[in-house]
Amino acid sequence: MAVPRPSSGTEGFFQTAPKLGNQLTEDFFLNRIYNLYIPKPIQTAIEPDLSAFGAYVVSPDVFSLVADAERNPPTVSTHSLFGVPRTTLDTSRGWQELQKIGIKHGILAIAYEEAQGHHSRMYQFVKYHLWTGSNACVTCPTAMADGAARLLSNHLAKGGLSLEQEQVFRAAYQHLTSRDPENGWTSGQWMTERSGGSDVRGTETVATYAPQPASSSFTDAHGSPLGPYTVSGFKWFSSATDSQMAVLLAKTPAGISAFYAPMRRASTSPSNPLPSELNGIAIQRLKPKLGTRAVPTAELVLNDTRAWMVGQDGHGVREIASVLNITRLYTGITALSYWGRGLAIARAYARVRKVDGGVLLTDVPSHLRTLARITVSYSAMMHLGYFVVALMGIVENPGAYEKSGEAMQTAPVQDVKEATALLRLLLPVMKGQCSKLSIGALQECMEALGGVGYLEDEQEFNVSRIYRDASVNSIWEGTTDIMGTDVARVMKGKGGVPILKALGGWVARNTNTWTEEWGSAAELVMQEFKRLEEVWIGLQTEELRFRGRELLNSLSWIVSTVCLVGDAQRDNHPVMVEVSKRWIGEKQPKASIETENWRSISVLDKLVVFGADSTSSKL
Repeated sequence: MAVPRPSSGTEGFFQTAPKLGNQLTEDFFLNRIYNLYIPKPIQTAIEPDLSAFGAYVVSPDVFSLVADAERNPPTVSTHSLFGVPRTTLDTSRGWQELQKIGIKHGILAIAYEEAQGHHSRMYQFVKYHLWTGSNACVTCPTAMADGAARLLSNHLAKGGLSLEQEQVFRAAYQHLTSRDPENGWTSGQWMTERSGGSDVRGTETVATYAPQPASSSFTDAHGSPLGPYTVSGFKWFSSATDSQMAVLLAKTPAGISAFYAPMRRASTSPSNPLPSELNGIAIQRLKPKLGTRAVPTAELVLNDTRAWMVGQDGHGVREIASVLNITRLYTGITALSYWGRGLAIARAYARVRKVDGGVLLTDVPSHLRTLARITVSYSAMMHLGYFVVALMGIVENPGAYEKSGEAMQTAPVQDVKEATALLRLLLPVMKGQCSKLSIGALQECMEALGGVGYLEDEQEFNVSRIYRDASVNSIWEGTTDIMGTDVARVMKGKGGVPILKALGGWVARNTNTWTEEWGSAAELVMQEFKRLEEVWIGLQTEELRFRGRELLNSLSWIVSTVCLVGDAQRDNHPVMVEVSKRWIGEKQPKASIETENWRSISVLDKLVVFGADSTSSKL
């Protein structure tokens, strides 16, 4: 992918600083991913879009919108001047315009247009990677809208809906996947309650089947029929409350079920027309948060909210799983995108900041060593994260994958069945590890700027904002420990043995292709897999849950190493070879103080951190 280069950048980092626009979207490792997973003919078609968008997202206009959204967080009014209860939510112009930008540029739509077949997800998330550091978290409702679109599309494809329900779901799906900013929708996702947190078994919200009378003139705000269920209860942590719809969980006599609810309703009665109003929803208050301050996250009171059931009664947890798969994917890639932007800012700052009487940070060995360490981890997690994106693309569009006859250039899967098994296992691994490791890495990026890193004056350099916002990723959609528990559940579930077989086959098949240079690495990977296999088979579920983080660490290391080495030996690029060796070396015992020549190590540190920039445009 050509490195995006805008026609104009922003000033900063003192009077001598360069314009930073192109530096903030240069990413050697993203370029590697792009070239590994997207075939050349597709690159030719999409590269103009990515290059132009990469320039646009770091333009002064976009950063001014981010600044406006950060300065003007959402507000809510719960009563009128005379004390009459009402709910009025106000969001900033910056937030609203950034949402429109995301919709217009197809940040969600790309995946559903499927113009690139099973590569559409990869195209989507490469573009998303460029966008994430510049949008004040409008990608939070984008993620939930994507999950809702996948849920609705699954049921539209499956059939069995009433004519009325099919029309409602199809209209919502078309809005969610639109590129028209005036008609595009986002979605909320309401599961969390005070009683249970993310444990949906604590759901207390109740849904009652109560069809509207035939004489009713109420529709949703867009003219579609309102659903036959009324939902009442309290949702404690609800993001994207300015959205046009929500997917939520509620209890019925059959158990926990999933529902689609429009946010607003209206009366079309000629004798008593009423303006659009909230659909039995009241915002109790907005949440005060460490980060994601522009996102309207609220406590919601539902009182006879009209809704449509999605899927089978009592199977809500199963239905919501398809939404969680998408939002967890977004969470992990968001973490990587923030991490990449933080490193880009740190690299740019090192080129202009002088210390010790005039020495640039680019020539300070201790500074380089820290940046090199977090760059190596970034590369490994990028390979883990985007391997999972590639798996998702195959699983969502198996026909296009099988028809293409293509194989990944590194760490290829054998077939759709293997991709499905690996995706089920690795999605929580990727979400947990990328989210967790990015937080510490971004703290290092912030520290790398000294006092400048702690300031929030100019959004293009604002690592502290990115750090704050990234901190939610290890919590949202399941904490790190919950991800470990999910992995343990997969291991001991009905598909556990086939998934183990799929992972073992994938690891062995790929390491067998490594050249002699990587022979010791192949042995190390197989040893780690054997240890994991013994634990997988030998331990009971409860102990596996206890060792959840160990499972995440082991699986992420195995998969990222297989992908890293496959990439490195593809063209023996010096940066990838050095990164791969360092990543593998982290697994081997070390002396308390390394005795290698520190000057030689520092030269290689500089290659890892800055050599990547100098070569990225040549790929």
